[in-house]
Amino acid sequence: MGGEADVGQILRDVDGPRSLLVLGDTGTGKTRLLRIAGEQAQERGTRVLSARACASETRHPYACLHQLLLPVRDELDVLPASQQRVLRALFAPTPDDVPPDGMVLPTAVLTLLTRLARTGPLLLTVDDLQDCDRASLAVLSFVTRRLTGTSVTVLFSAHGQAPPPDLPSDLAVLSLGPLSPRAAARLLDAQPGAPTGRARLELLRQAEGNPLAIIELSGAGERTRGIQQMFAARLDALPEETRRALLYAAAALPQDQLGTVMAALGCDDLKVWAPAEAAGLITIAEGRLAFCNPLTRTGTYHRQPAQLRRQAHRDLAAVSAHGPSHLAAATVGPDESVAAALEAASDQGDRFTAARALEQAALLSPLDHDRARRLTAALTAASDVGDPAWVRELYTALCQASRDPEPARVAACAMSEALSLLTFQREAFDLLLEVARQTPDSDGTTAFALAAVATGIARQSGLPEHWALLGSFLGRGPEDDGQHTDVLAALTALASATPGPGRPARLLTAASLARHTDESDLCAEQFRQAGEHLRARGALGPLAWTLAAEVETLLGLGRWAEAESLIEEGLSYAAVHRWTRVEMDLEALGTTLRALRGESVPGTRFTSPNWRSVSLHENRATHARMLRACGLTAMVLGDGDGSFRHLRTLFTDAGDPLDPFLSPRCIAELAAAAHRTDRRREGAHVLARVRRSQGARATSRMTLLMHHAAALVDEDADPEHHFQLAVVNPEAARWPLERARARLDYAIWLRRRRRPLEARAQLTVVLEAATRLGARHLAESARGELRASGVAEAPASTDPLGELTAQQRQIVRLAADGLSNREIGEQLFLSPRTVGSHLYNVYPKLGISSRHQLRDLLVCEK
Repeated sequence: MGGEADVGQILRDVDGPRSLLVLGDTGTGKTRLLRIAGEQAQERGTRVLSARACASETRHPYACLHQLLLPVRDELDVLPASQQRVLRALFAPTPDDVPPDGMVLPTAVLTLLTRLARTGPLLLTVDDLQDCDRASLAVLSFVTRRLTGTSVTVLFSAHGQAPPPDLPSDLAVLSLGPLSPRAAARLLDAQPGAPTGRARLELLRQAEGNPLAIIELSGAGERTRGIQQMFAARLDALPEETRRALLYAAAALPQDQLGTVMAALGCDDLKVWAPAEAAGLITIAEGRLAFCNPLTRTGTYHRQPAQLRRQAHRDLAAVSAHGPSHLAAATVGPDESVAAALEAASDQGDRFTAARALEQAALLSPLDHDRARRLTAALTAASDVGDPAWVRELYTALCQASRDPEPARVAACAMSEALSLLTFQREAFDLLLEVARQTPDSDGTTAFALAAVATGIARQSGLPEHWALLGSFLGRGPEDDGQHTDVLAALTALASATPGPGRPARLLTAASLARHTDESDLCAEQFRQAGEHLRARGALGPLAWTLAAEVETLLGLGRWAEAESLIEEGLSYAAVHRWTRVEMDLEALGTTLRALRGESVPGTRFTSPNWRSVSLHENRATHARMLRACGLTAMVLGDGDGSFRHLRTLFTDAGDPLDPFLSPRCIAELAAAAHRTDRRREGAHVLARVRRSQGARATSRMTLLMHHAAALVDEDADPEHHFQLAVVNPEAARWPLERARARLDYAIWLRRRRRPLEARAQLTVVLEAATRLGARHLAESARGELRASGVAEAPASTDPLGELTAQQRQIVRLAADGLSNREIGEQLFLSPRTVGSHLYNVYPKLGISSRHQLRDLLVCEK
């Protein structure tokens, strides 16, 4: 359900004395969280006592306490006789029993729990504390305040965002908000018969991250009777005018303001909402109305007859800025006027809204040619959204509705993009090629789209035959393997000469060329500008094609915190839209980043179903990323042979690159592995092939990498000459990690030739660069070489956060300032669970165990 980090936080506290209150609205997973915590605690040998408060037992004193302690009713003999009597009366009351006075019962419960904890850790869980009877709550509060120093942990859960009254004021609180988009998508995927395409995206939006809503809406489909019954009692108890008002609120779009709903109602008195607010169904604040639970909206809407729902939409259409959408909801059967209104309004809002409106307009179109035009526009918008399943649905509908050449070209571009995101590169390229040959007279915009998609597929597949055929899309002759830059330059020129492509498309095309020519700073900036435009429009489809390339660019520039944030963002998009290859690419790049930071752990494997089912032969870029990630991980873990084996597979036996762009840029890493495993001759053979493939126009970066590799494996070369060329060139500063690695290898070479003073100078710079980057493995290697060169010990950092990455330091400082995980995530563009995971990882490094100790640590630092 996406609560892995929350369960982890709870379980970390089970081994020590701690009390925690879990808060959340209906359906956020409080009960499941406590249940999982209890189950996993039992697996670790912790004794668990559980209770769930019940509203119907609120008037019965000690009902909740009775449920909690019932499993240990036969273990009271360890208590003094007076305490035994009062507890036995709790389990088997008689008419002669009198209510316990004052502190007798609370003290007896405290003594019992303390005695039980002497035999091992004890976990108490009480769910739905807001329904707990007051007598039990008083005892639980008394006990909770006094359990410090024992191995008893208490976990409460309660509905809402505020703790129930009478609980200890210092009780730690964990608030459960909505699931992250990635976790919500995973939960939906786990449901049997989960919807796909547009219906999937609409469900995720409607559920708003509420786990229960995701499960119920997925199972309900068009049958919402079960959801209606959840809220039937509270809805039926409302006055008629409030039920009518709630119907209009449920029919309104999220963009509709409260004033719009009230205008449609013909009412200006806010009192109409008071009963629903009192019942906990809605909240009203700052001119907006919100349902407390997404299922409440669904239950409210479908509990009313279709005639009333239709009238609500008509009334809303008369006053809403989104009138066409409401008219469509009130329309039965084809209606050209409504379809035209939807089409005209489709440019309002994001691309998802546009695609949905255009698809709806197509369904309402009486004439075939209008339907085909609107389906074509919907298909383009859905492709911009980036959902392959939705694109496939619209592609099928368009193929049935029209055989015209121009819609066929547009449809082929969209479908090929979808197939590529799903890893089917051959099928995607063949579809484009077929359409290009059958309809050669494309207009400029469509011709650019065909060429851009074909080039993107060729870069992902890495197949020579795809690169060789790109000329047919660009009006050129067949391309050879060594002319990839010329292809990208021609595509960039076509983008500039064609009026159709927008600014984001031109930026992305230029960024791709800049990446290929290793103009990394320019590439990163163009990616950033294009991303701003695309995110603002909700056009995630084009981003899917460039996320991995942008991450690699940022990694090369040493901007690792930005790369990590982009990986997290991209994995979220990939989970929501089911971008198979993007998820694989980012998983590999995440592993690469951990290796660069020295955070790799043994047993890292790419074992998800994607890696077993996808053809890596036609996804060579993804394959290359996976091989590099495995090679670097093995290197960090000291497995030289494994490192060489993976990095060597980036090239064929003859030395040709698996991927024409990524493989050559790993030549220095391969050479380092070859040098350490005494395979210099094989490394030199690959280096020679890389030199030939780069020709006379090698980029500055490739020249530096080849010099570094030559110094390590070329036995006919002067190592010092190549080392100096790899580190002295000012251009090398643009790629700090690659330069630092070259300096480290140069220093090792110098030390072994008994030139320790020169080696120390290089190593000092390496250590500074590694510390700045957060490359712990590189820093440790530099310290080891400094010791070997005669430095007694590299000076220890006085900064308590010195061993943390840049992003971890940011998170620690914000947490020490009192910000919650959610607030930190909003500032750093991370999910709250990612923030929690980082804090969990840094506590042991800082020698602390809780959040409040961060403030003390940083105060000492200051």
